[in-house]
Amino acid sequence: ERERREIIENAEKEKSPEQNLFEKYLERRGQSNFLAKLYLARHLAIICLSSIPITYLSTYYARQRQNEFTCALGEPPDISSYVELKLKVNCKLPAVQLQRIMAAVDIALLCTMNLIILINLLHLFVVRKSNFVFDKLHKVGIKTRRRWQKSQFCDINI
Repeated sequence: ERERREIIENAEKEKSPEQNLFEKYLERRGQSNFLAKLYLARHLAIICLSSIPITYLSTYYARQRQNEFTCALGEPPDISSYVELKLKVNCKLPAVQLQRIMAAVDIALLCTMNLIILINLLHLFVVRKSNFVFDKLHKVGIKTRRRWQKSQFCDINI
């Protein structure tokens, strides 16, 4: 039994950086997968929840369009005077215009934020195939999946 322990201890001392890294990866793989799913879920929740203000602002923007041209100006003080003297003008109220501009800016900012989040998620989970081990193995010179599979330390399929 002592010899067995000594062999195991010597083997642990002789491990290369890649092997140590691989064992750390095996320990952390479950945790990092959970964190990646949590990260994905959080960002998808942000996108879903931001659809509420986008919908509200879009309806508000559309509703305010009706108010833009309802301004009537210049009614004479005497109602009994001629109908021709009444002046009806289509105008844009500055306050309504400002509210529509602010709503449009808010919609644009929210949509841009959602687009940035989607691009980030696509880059992480599709392009990089976000994996803890590949981020760490760059330091020891294993930069590609193919090189990792050829290495002597790869005994699982990532």
